[in-house]
Amino acid sequence: MKKASVLKKIKGGKTVKIDVEIDNGKIHDIVISGDFFIYPQEALEELENKLKGCSLNEAKNILKEYAEKITILGFTLDDVAELLEKAFKA
Repeated sequence: MKKASVLKKIKGGKTVKIDVEIDNGKIHDIVISGDFFIYPQEALEELENKLKGCSLNEAKNILKEYAEKITILGFTLDDVAELLEKAFKA
């Protein structure tokens, strides 16, 4: 199992970080954290749970779905996709 912690500073001083465990090309566990607000609040935990068991491509599709369902102040789900790509390549 591979563990990665990837951080991105967003223009304007915000940050987003993912801590992810990858096993056999699938997300085993993921935590998205940083300096941001998300509405509805329970959407973050729901998103993290949906990403578990997904390949990188499946995760990107889920992120696209969620971009229409939730409001995020401080980063975008494209930033999370970018961080996931880095984690999978690490």
